[in-house]
Amino acid sequence: MAHIQIDRREFESLLGEKVSDERLSEDASMLGAHWEHVEGPKWDVEVYPDRPDLLSVEGLARAYRGFFLDEDPEQYNAEEPRIELSKDSSVEEVRPCIGGAVVKGVRLSEKIINGLIQLQEKIHETSGRRREKIAIGLHDMTELEPPFTYRAVRPEQVEFTPLEREEEMHLGRILDEHEKGQEYGWILDEHDRYPVIEDSAGQVLSFPPIINNQLTEVSPQTTDLFVDVTGTSQEAVHRALCIMSLALVERGGDLEQVEVDGRPAPNLSPEKHELDPDYLRQVSGLELSTQEIKERLEMMCLRPQETDDGGLEVEVPCYREDVLHQYDLIEDVVIAHGYDNVEASEPDIHQHGDEEPVEEFSRVLRDIMVFSGALEAHTHVLSSEEKQFGSLERPDSGAVRMRNPLTEDYSIVRKDLLPELLRALHDNRDSRFPQRFFEVDDVAELDDSPTGASNSRRLAYVASGEDVDYTDARRVLHVLERGLGVDLELREAEMPFHADGRSARILVDGERAGNVGQMSEQVQENWELNRPVAGFELNVEVLEESFRD
Repeated sequence: MAHIQIDRREFESLLGEKVSDERLSEDASMLGAHWEHVEGPKWDVEVYPDRPDLLSVEGLARAYRGFFLDEDPEQYNAEEPRIELSKDSSVEEVRPCIGGAVVKGVRLSEKIINGLIQLQEKIHETSGRRREKIAIGLHDMTELEPPFTYRAVRPEQVEFTPLEREEEMHLGRILDEHEKGQEYGWILDEHDRYPVIEDSAGQVLSFPPIINNQLTEVSPQTTDLFVDVTGTSQEAVHRALCIMSLALVERGGDLEQVEVDGRPAPNLSPEKHELDPDYLRQVSGLELSTQEIKERLEMMCLRPQETDDGGLEVEVPCYREDVLHQYDLIEDVVIAHGYDNVEASEPDIHQHGDEEPVEEFSRVLRDIMVFSGALEAHTHVLSSEEKQFGSLERPDSGAVRMRNPLTEDYSIVRKDLLPELLRALHDNRDSRFPQRFFEVDDVAELDDSPTGASNSRRLAYVASGEDVDYTDARRVLHVLERGLGVDLELREAEMPFHADGRSARILVDGERAGNVGQMSEQVQENWELNRPVAGFELNVEVLEESFRD
């Protein structure tokens, strides 16, 4: 969820009508935003992640005009391009996607600018994946000389005065010294060339996704703006460009397209989706006429038209990225109808559910581990290559990777529990010792299954303290052995993350089930742990099979 703060009076001015607190806190929340009064006219609005078009007072007012005032959905128009933006092939391997728009005649103030910056940054942090997927730039056009060029250059090749600085800096220095470079420079770490947007006079508009030129800073005196969006997904770039440009149009601006590599942007054409009224009635339980369905779709700023076969063709505006299927249209109809008006009923389904055996066995393991004196931890399912492999001085043996990770810290699904428990020790290194943690949970491993990966249940344990050593981990294993009534065979073996001579494989009925040992000094140093650490990790399925036999 993303939070924005808006001025109630500004919202009502854009809406064109006053709204009661009750409607804001109750009815309005159905649209995907929860309102909470802060003080005076200030309200905190919590927006669902699938509705970035609501991350501004302009977007909220647009949505609520249809919902509250029964107004027809907005129809936006754009003038044909007068400005060109060319993309050089040098950016293909760095940051390949770009879009641009011009908005003229905008009426700005410090409050409006702050709201636009808030929208910009919230998009960056949510659908923009901290600027890695998309980044937005807003520019005062007064000093610019179109056409514009988007290209990649060497760090020392280009200099300009970035925002919040008074001297020219080359791109490499910006990454090293500017706070935005330090915060977002990781996005460009793997590249030796960096993207820039320049005008025909060689003036830099932007160094995306890092910082703009001081030359193009937007102020209350600005009337004509150039909007750029760069990123790694053209679809995401398009959505963000529409959202930001139309927010400026809501402020009285006139939208003018930009020709980007021969194509006009932004494309305001709506997407068309089919909706079957009979199917809607079936899945929602609402006995609505086709006309009533159309009215409710219009309340959600959608444009429905009846087709010859009795269905509906629904035009979805360019800024709505959450509508992918007719299920989403059905949800919008139900929202507009009001959840309180949907009669609740119990489904005529009779099923009996039993707990999975592995869950029952996991409870047994947890009881034994608590009895041994350890505290249960619940760590993140998502991890990083550095935590899972680098910090344990072992090679990357294959992990389930996220296609679009939010950050580098959460780029893979954990393959082992032990590194996450070491992280728990690291986070609590200033607390009292000794410390003992365990976790019973799932990890993911690549395999030959149809999905390419499967979950498996693990038990992991770590202990740290001045008197902790290999013997401590073996002691807890003996407690586990007695509690389960299984034989745990230890065979001496060298592990890259264990100290020499203080490591063993764990076998159950001759099958490898895990490992136990004392962490090496290097691993301790990697995790900034200045006390000895020992632990083990076991395959729960192997343990369970022996336990049930």
